[in-house]
Amino acid sequence: MDLTTARECAERWSLSPATVRRILAPLDPVDRDPVTGAMRYDRAAADAARNERPGQGHRADLAAETVAPEDFLRLITDETIPAGHRALWALLWEGGLRIGDALALDVRDVDLDQHKVSVDYPKSERDERTIPLSEQTAALARAARGDRTEGPLFVNPKGAALSRESAAKFAGLAAPGIHAFRAGGHQVRRGKKPPRIKFPMLEPEVKDKDAAEAFPCECMCGYVHLYIPDACWGAADPVLLVDVTIESPMSGEPEDRRLRPFCRGCYDAVLSGKAVKNALKKMS
Repeated sequence: MDLTTARECAERWSLSPATVRRILAPLDPVDRDPVTGAMRYDRAAADAARNERPGQGHRADLAAETVAPEDFLRLITDETIPAGHRALWALLWEGGLRIGDALALDVRDVDLDQHKVSVDYPKSERDERTIPLSEQTAALARAARGDRTEGPLFVNPKGAALSRESAAKFAGLAAPGIHAFRAGGHQVRRGKKPPRIKFPMLEPEVKDKDAAEAFPCECMCGYVHLYIPDACWGAADPVLLVDVTIESPMSGEPEDRRLRPFCRGCYDAVLSGKAVKNALKKMS
């Protein structure tokens, strides 16, 4: 049996890796490449799946409009909407994941205990391969996965891989279009990806633990407000998410990474702090 990977198929078929992964999604991988860890498929079955794929057709799922924060929160908490679609929308909104990369995710690409999904071959080499998740999105992904241990993460009611056309059509019933979720997330956080920050594992003493229980902002104020003191407003905004890594104080190794909700003051402080640090680097 000849084996092939998604990247090899992309080169042979002259398609993007994300498109190839959607084509290969219904197939069961034979194993993983011992060097790269990429999934390997029966080459004949992969070529057959490529030949059965319909033409691109007319793209009607692109939209210049965005989903407003209040609409996003309402939709992903609406339990009458299938969890798979809500999880997909959350990935597009929170992590800036591309629709093709999201639909190509396999159940085995999701590590919900570590709050992350892994993208084998993102469309752009500049895109991250590890996407952190918030508690809310991890819960939706868990519901979408169910008790399945393999196969596509996003499936239709018949259990087959969810197609781009079906995902776009369903999203169009609730929003201007499926791309409006990704665009909405970009607009809220003022960037393609959530801002990233690192904390030591030990919580600073300046954090009022009684206040922390009353207000769910997860900023760890003493480290966020290096340049803007006393900026914490307390109550977290569930759409102002920061990519937070908690590091071991001894080794400096990351112990926990996920998206965490910040209040407006803390979120602005993170963005301002990054700007100050970048300016200092340019001056040095």
